[in-house]
Amino acid sequence: MTAAPNPRRCLLFVPGSRPERYAKAIATGADQVCIDLEDAVAPADKESARAALFAFLADAPAGHGEIGLRINPLSTALGQADLAALAASGLKPAFVMLPKVETVAELRQADAALAAVDTVFIAQIETPRGLLDARALAAATPRLQALMFGGFDYIVALRGRAGWDSFFHPRVQLATVAAEAGVGCLDVPFLDIKDEAGLVAETDRVIELGFTAKAAIHPAQVEPIQSRYLPTASEYERAQRVIAALAASGGEAIQLDGKLVDRPIEIAAERAIALGAHGVRAG
Repeated sequence: MTAAPNPRRCLLFVPGSRPERYAKAIATGADQVCIDLEDAVAPADKESARAALFAFLADAPAGHGEIGLRINPLSTALGQADLAALAASGLKPAFVMLPKVETVAELRQADAALAAVDTVFIAQIETPRGLLDARALAAATPRLQALMFGGFDYIVALRGRAGWDSFFHPRVQLATVAAEAGVGCLDVPFLDIKDEAGLVAETDRVIELGFTAKAAIHPAQVEPIQSRYLPTASEYERAQRVIAALAASGGEAIQLDGKLVDRPIEIAAERAIALGAHGVRAG
């Protein structure tokens, strides 16, 4: 049987300077694991972290999720060095995250530099300029897999204060742009590692806004995030009945259980069934 495609519901960050944590991060079952060379690594450790990461990727174990990396911003010398080293390494990470992207030129430079590397890009939108130009950034390269909201850098640049209200507008804007471009949209991590109820509540809210994934900064956050994307058993059963009923009607809009069922409802049902291949959740 062919395995279901990776749903990419959660991306778990792990510091590049902590190689003893790489395998542990993969063992969480996170759909994506991002080994970080940027914010999680002190300036003095950048080169050693890159060397450890490249050594690991050269012999990375096959696992449940996809393994990629976040390089430093391409607007910096460190980012340029990361890009050049990756291009010369012969490695093929599942994805490369590009932080603080603001210009189409940055994405096109990464595309050209990694032309021989079979990988895709996740572009982090972390500044007002990046958000205002997100539509152009989303169309800059066909290798763009997703946009990611870098909320905390964004709100500092905006001279604001982090919170649901201050993040609401940029979240809606970025999710809209990503949906139009047909790419994924990742949400900023939830920083309170011990507050699982808060994590679940925020995950539910960003799912409602159209985010296809949420980032995590601790292994304990992976399962709560990934499970929220799954349908419940009753939602999965109804999705199957929606597909069957519309097939029987020849695609004509009908009523099912007293509710209108048409093409948009069918699309939502198809998505629920696809995610249901990875399990259903309680409640």
